[in-house]
Amino acid sequence: MSESPFLDPFAVPTGEEESSVSTEVPGDVVPGTVVTSGPASAGATHAVCASLPLDLDQAVGAFVDDTHLWWPRTLRATGEAGHVYFGDGGLLEEDADGSSGDDQDPPYEWATLAGAAEGTLELDWWGGHHDAATSPVRLYLSWSAGPRGGAELSVRGNEPTSWWEDWTTILGAFTRFTGGSLTEHGEPGQGGGGS
Repeated sequence: MSESPFLDPFAVPTGEEESSVSTEVPGDVVPGTVVTSGPASAGATHAVCASLPLDLDQAVGAFVDDTHLWWPRTLRATGEAGHVYFGDGGLLEEDADGSSGDDQDPPYEWATLAGAAEGTLELDWWGGHHDAATSPVRLYLSWSAGPRGGAELSVRGNEPTSWWEDWTTILGAFTRFTGGSLTEHGEPGQGGGGS
């Protein structure tokens, strides 16, 4: 498995680095503000959000580096022992023995990287339906400082909302791993499209 390609885009700037983050003291993140949010994510109509009792860098690190530890077993394509990780430009999974299962050479691909910037990640989400007849859904993951400390993570996307149930399960597993909680959100098609 290769090193995560997403570490640098999520780095919180130090006082010596220039930043687009609004800060009161260089290097500090103002609570309640998004570190940097991709402009396209503002148009996303549905969201799943989580509050995490971690600093921003810890929240991003746990999400990206420790994916194999918290990824829900019910969503593992190669079985309960599958190893899910970020690498090689995507969110991938392989069997515990290093193969991808189903006699396929490459790992199973849950999503491909569509873009990354400080505090944001854009994924083309295939989910469990990665085949030539299915198009991915563009998702926007944004990390921000929580208004009362900690960090917040939102996953936003549009129609079709096939991603929403998967990501409610995914963020549920991630919040259990970090000691956080899902925040208010509405189920698509049920009158509450986001938070």
